[in-house]
This record gives sequence, structure tokens and C-alpha cells, in this order.
Amino acid sequence: MIAGGKYRDQVRVYSDTPTRDDPEDMGKALKGRMERGFTYLKMDIGTWIAEKVPGGLIFPNDYNKSNSPTVESQLVMHPFTGIQLTDIGIKAISDYVRVVRDIVGYEIPIATDHFGHIGLESCIRLGKELDQYSLAWYEDMIPWQYTNQWKQLKNSVDTPVCTGEDIYLLEGFKPLIDNEAVSIIHPDLATSGGILETKRIGNYAQEKGIPMFLHQAGSPVVAMANVHCGAATEGFIALEMHSVDNPWWDDLVTG
Repeated sequence: MIAGGKYRDQVRVYSDTPTRDDPEDMGKALKGRMERGFTYLKMDIGTWIAEKVPGGLIFPNDYNKSNSPTVESQLVMHPFTGIQLTDIGIKAISDYVRVVRDIVGYEIPIATDHFGHIGLESCIRLGKELDQYSLAWYEDMIPWQYTNQWKQLKNSVDTPVCTGEDIYLLEGFKPLIDNEAVSIIHPDLATSGGILETKRIGNYAQEKGIPMFLHQAGSPVVAMANVHCGAATEGFIALEMHSVDNPWWDDLVTG
């Protein structure tokens, strides 16, 4: 053990799942993950679904340059895009999640990510609608720097809210943790400060009753560093796996 004493002999892995335009395809993909032994899942949902429905989004006309306000707005932080979800757009996203849940069932956790660069009010309206599906968490709905907005979001929805992959060192996490503005922290060990610093982050969050999941989209070496950290951190729950569909990923290392 690199990080000291261990709290577990095995580390749970949760599977991210690339975007699928068709919710039935997403549901089948998640079922495939379950058949491979994954007990925690994640999928992407958000403005790209609402964008496909007439009247699904309100957005400034200059985002029409690429015929995709969702893509154009990614260069601007969420509170400053001027993009809003309409009731039509929220229903489209809700319908997508309903189809997935009907296929996968309610017995397994499904986390959600990549909501798009929308403001707090749209996030709250969408979150309230999606609460009915008992999702594992809403990830990175707004930028991590806005502690007060995270607090408002957390207090407005009944689903856990999660952030952390872009935060550096424990000092960066403290405002969110101290203000109990998030339900889950989600550091990326490769950018949060390494194995021991990430363990410190997890231990600090645990004192506030906040669990830690680990964001991970790197090489097998990075993945194993996360395994050591997760095994040695009591408040850890699961480690992200981004490379389930990459047949070459295991070949990056030998042994």
C-alpha cells in the first residue's frame, strides 16, 4: 500500500458511458456494463438533448455560428452564456432519462454528467424534474468556484450534487466542504495533488459526512494510483473508469 493502511481489499469501479443520441441505445449500453460486472454507472445528459427539440433552449443568436449553442457556449462559464432550458427542453431530457431507467431498472446507481453551460436557475429546474429518477448524483452542473451557487443547488434538489475534478489541493476543496455546499466530492488524483493529498481531501470531507468518489480518465498507471488512494481512504466509495470501450487501454502497460 502506497498510501498507508487500507480500509478495503477491493476498490469498486464505476463505469462512465459515452454519449448516445438514442436513449434506448444508452440503456442497452448501461445494461452491457452491468453484464460485465459494474455495480455503479454514469451517463451524459444535458443541453445537447434539449437542443434537438424545437423550442428546447433559449440562447443568444450569436451562438448560431456552428448551429450548436451547446458547443459554442463551452468557451464561456455557465453563469455567463445566457442559455436557458425551457419546459420543452427539460421534458426532453426527462424523457431520455425515463427511457434509460425503464431499461436498466432502479436497482443500480446511475450518475449523470455533462449538463451543459447553463445558469443556476436552469440547473435547479432540471434537477427538480430529474429527482424522480433517483439518480446517484448531478455532476459539475455549475463551475466549482461558485460555492454559494452550489449551496443553493444542493438545497433545492433531492439528488446528491457532485464536483471536484478540476480542483487543486485540499485548500481548493475547503470552501465547498466547510459550507456543506456539495453532497459528494470528486477529485482527480492526477490533478488534485497526488495520492497523499487526495487522501487528505477525502479524510477532511469525511469529517463533514461527505463521501469521495475519484474522477479518473487516465492511463492504467494513473488508475492504479487511484486504487491505492481509494483503498486507504475510509470515505471513498468508487473509482471512475473511462476506458471500458478502449481495447488498447490494457496494452499500455505490461505485466
